[in-house]
Amino acid sequence: MNNETNVASIRPLRGVALALAITSASALAGTSAKSTIVESPEPEKGFCDWLSNKPGTLYKNKENPYIQELGIFGRFHYQHAWIDGSSDGKDFWYDNEGDFRRARLGARAKFLNYFHIWANADMVRDTRPAGGDADWDYHNLYEAKFLFDAQKAFDIDNHSRFTLGYGKSEVKTAYESQTSSKKIKTVERSAISNKIFQTTLTGAWLDACAGNWSYYGGVFSTAWDEEIASWNAGELYHARLAYDTSDCLSLEQSELSAAFAYADNDDFDGISLNYEWAGALAFTAEQGRANYMANLIFGENRDDALDDRGGSFWGVVFMPSYWLIDNDLEAVFRYQYQAASEDKGIRINSRYARTAGAVEQEDISLLRGGRGDQHHSAYLGLNYYFCGNHSKVMAGVEYDDLESDGDDIYHGFTYFLAYRMYF
Repeated sequence: MNNETNVASIRPLRGVALALAITSASALAGTSAKSTIVESPEPEKGFCDWLSNKPGTLYKNKENPYIQELGIFGRFHYQHAWIDGSSDGKDFWYDNEGDFRRARLGARAKFLNYFHIWANADMVRDTRPAGGDADWDYHNLYEAKFLFDAQKAFDIDNHSRFTLGYGKSEVKTAYESQTSSKKIKTVERSAISNKIFQTTLTGAWLDACAGNWSYYGGVFSTAWDEEIASWNAGELYHARLAYDTSDCLSLEQSELSAAFAYADNDDFDGISLNYEWAGALAFTAEQGRANYMANLIFGENRDDALDDRGGSFWGVVFMPSYWLIDNDLEAVFRYQYQAASEDKGIRINSRYARTAGAVEQEDISLLRGGRGDQHHSAYLGLNYYFCGNHSKVMAGVEYDDLESDGDDIYHGFTYFLAYRMYF
């Protein structure tokens, strides 16, 4: 008991120690106190200009050969959801009473001209939608990256980006997961996207861009750790390739991309992966006030999956959006379809339909599992941007229809209201 108490008391200090270790390095800067202070933006520029221009920057001096930049950053996401649905012959109304979706704090540093280190930590675990509590504390490192700018270091002329990295990072196969939660256009990503979007993993990677081509490749440990994981489980291999098609399609911006992930983890010792392998093809376009995204996703569930959860899965996501008021008010629509060869090969999102089925809430076992072989969903929303993606309000409604072997598992409407902010 005493050992557990000691560990619990030390864990919250790790996140604080990380920030202090990075920011205290300014003592090595070797410049006067005056040069280490970043001047505040002019008051007349306004709050949005301040929020959008890295207000967490503590020190910046490109001429310093040792430390070029130090700073802190964070994001805060709060949302509320209501569900009017039906499952297992029961109609219900569910109110999640609001939850802190994300609260992360981090620190960053650029040093020795070619190196960049940054990390952020999850500072809240909010289980109130399932009948729990909001626990504000240091919980785990979400991401922690050590990056080397090889393009700059070796003057690689035929590349505009050539970065090597090691640490804890997201594995982004579906296109929605390639868009940061700071910038996604819907309150929650689609279920098929989340199916192949795992927790952050420890690994090594290459991220590069040459002309119209960009490519990424990495290998990650499937061992789980609250900080940096070991390599004593299996591996996940991930690759992405993209081509900028803007010129050939005469669009302001467009891209065609492909991504693939393969898990070599036969004993499944470590994180619980939902698939053996997964692939995705995506097309994005931007012209005037309109944006468009299409994503085809496919893969194979784990071989050892039980209770009709194995086999193959596939799905499509279409998401157009349009600026009703330039840079201020945006309308977005998303349609998602996913299916599987087995009766329980796919699943709806845990937020918030499955959560509504929890024992502490509606206590509907079919909904709590949320599994089936065919799922349609349609989302319609409005986003109002106070300061771009740095501060915005999101409102949306999503309809879900889940079936398994021809039986209706769940159908209903989820109403979302959210606030997103980051600095």
